[in-house]
Amino acid sequence: MLAREKAAMTIDRPVAGGAVAGSSRWFWPSVGACLFVQLVLAVDCARQWTPTHDEYWHLPIGLRIWTSGRFDDDVINPPLVRLWAAIPLALGGASPGETGPRPDPVAIGDAFWSGSANDERARTWFFLGRLMIVPLATLTGLIVAVWARAWYGERAALVSVLLWTCCPTVLANAALVTHDLPLTAAWMATLLALVRFAERPSWRGALWFGAALGVAQLTKLTALILGPLSIVLWFVLRWPAQIRDQALRNSELAGTPFNPHRDAIRPIPNSEVPDPTSLHGSEKRGRVAALWCAALAVSLLVVNAGYLFRGTCTSLKAVPLASGRLQGVQRAMGPLGGLPIPLPLSYLTAADRLAQDLERQHAVYLDGEWGNRPFAGYYVAALRYKLPLSTLVLCLVAFGAVAWPRPSTPDRRRAAFLLIAAGVLPVLASGSANQIGIRYILPTLPLLHLFAGQAARWMSDSHGRALQLLMWATVAMAPLALRYHPHHLAYFNAVAGGPVEGRWHLVDSNLDWGQDLHALKAYLDRHPEVTDLGLAYFGMVIPARVGIESDHHPPRRLPAPGWYAVSVNFSQGRPHSVRDANGVHTAVGLEDFWYFRFFQPVARIGYSIDVYHLTEQDVARFALELQQLQP
Repeated sequence: MLAREKAAMTIDRPVAGGAVAGSSRWFWPSVGACLFVQLVLAVDCARQWTPTHDEYWHLPIGLRIWTSGRFDDDVINPPLVRLWAAIPLALGGASPGETGPRPDPVAIGDAFWSGSANDERARTWFFLGRLMIVPLATLTGLIVAVWARAWYGERAALVSVLLWTCCPTVLANAALVTHDLPLTAAWMATLLALVRFAERPSWRGALWFGAALGVAQLTKLTALILGPLSIVLWFVLRWPAQIRDQALRNSELAGTPFNPHRDAIRPIPNSEVPDPTSLHGSEKRGRVAALWCAALAVSLLVVNAGYLFRGTCTSLKAVPLASGRLQGVQRAMGPLGGLPIPLPLSYLTAADRLAQDLERQHAVYLDGEWGNRPFAGYYVAALRYKLPLSTLVLCLVAFGAVAWPRPSTPDRRRAAFLLIAAGVLPVLASGSANQIGIRYILPTLPLLHLFAGQAARWMSDSHGRALQLLMWATVAMAPLALRYHPHHLAYFNAVAGGPVEGRWHLVDSNLDWGQDLHALKAYLDRHPEVTDLGLAYFGMVIPARVGIESDHHPPRRLPAPGWYAVSVNFSQGRPHSVRDANGVHTAVGLEDFWYFRFFQPVARIGYSIDVYHLTEQDVARFALELQQLQP
């Protein structure tokens, strides 16, 4: 009996609560169909979109690393994702262009664009780089499928995969050369390896987990959280198992049936309580410590190998730090600061740059309000506005599936694992001033999709028919979130009012990241009546390089007659900068283009750029209403 119970708790077979529905031969074809649809839509977005704000330098920096072998360009991000995306460019003979000795990221993007033979060729290179990111969404979907199937059964796994593939935020980030989707893939791979390691501790499991953890560190510095988080999650999975195993043994020795609701919580004498870090009571604390040391050693080896072991074991005292936080650590270590640190020098520099960035004040926007301090509820609101309603509803239902009827120990343990893993990034990021997009907590999404799959338990014939139909209808709604294709980056659900009204809740990379400049060019080609255009574009691509000739920006603070194309970030008040035909940056202050909110656009380009035609009458009407509002 004990052996059977242990086998049921491993990730290699479904638990009874997630019984498989239907023929299993349809499971993988169904998963494959969902992921194929996601892949096709992501490729189409990658083909159409203008390089977004950060992509403008991420991809060229990857090419520069291939050609120069140096890691000192924009060190805030590890090199792995950039190198991976730039493989087609390195093999295809793309030129990184000429720059000065210490170029900033924008200069690197400008040099790449001008060194790519022509503008269309540059766009092709970006498309090829994006194609390297798209399969990582497919990989993450497969991880969700394997994990959910093992824990909850095939029906739940199909629900989780459907939610993943129909999530516009996921799809949008899969089509961009940024670090967020690769981090998500590595995050999920690491947690799945952790689950296998925790449920079946072994040297092999420890080494696989360590390797996955190391790769995650090379995708984005956010993965630093994974180390301590994994230790917590290990005990979440292991601790309840010890009490349950001991209760099973006690019941077997006494010759009485095991009752999970009675025996799992029955007090056990201290002499009989197994060590919490033991392995089913037979292995000792030293073996667990050795397994963890091996895993962490492998992760450090992978991180150092990713930087070619350059500057490994440099002391913290020898690193010139600029952030207040790390300078404080440096001072606090005193003489210990001279000890070697088993990390590459560029990795330490990246951590310093990240700390600097987090110390700066950023203009933050939520629900129509600008502030210079972080909003505590920013990421909760972002999830509420950006996740499809089907996902939100099924997450709530999943809470019911876990809480009622009375959950088993594996159900409680697994629910705690998923909720802690999903909650750590939103909680930590809520205290950061760098609140400019849901992409910063993207690894949370597949964990929520996996958790929501438990709602499939309420879709069986054992429950009321009305509830069953409601659950099927909710699942069937999931593909409706894709109806705005290809404008998935600007997606908002019905609670937020859709992509048009979403600007009143969130901006920045939640909505407008410069992705629609080529779409604006196509609109202008179809409408020759639009002349002498004043342009305020939120992005790094110089508009003249895609064929948009605009020699002026809209007037500041007060309107004037004419044709204007304005990024939503600017009309909502975002401070930033705009570039002219020569690439010169002009600062834009908070609310410089606020008056565009008063007018209705004649066209919306991908929900991120609005086109306005202001007449003398429009300007006069604005002046009159403004005068009436003034005391």
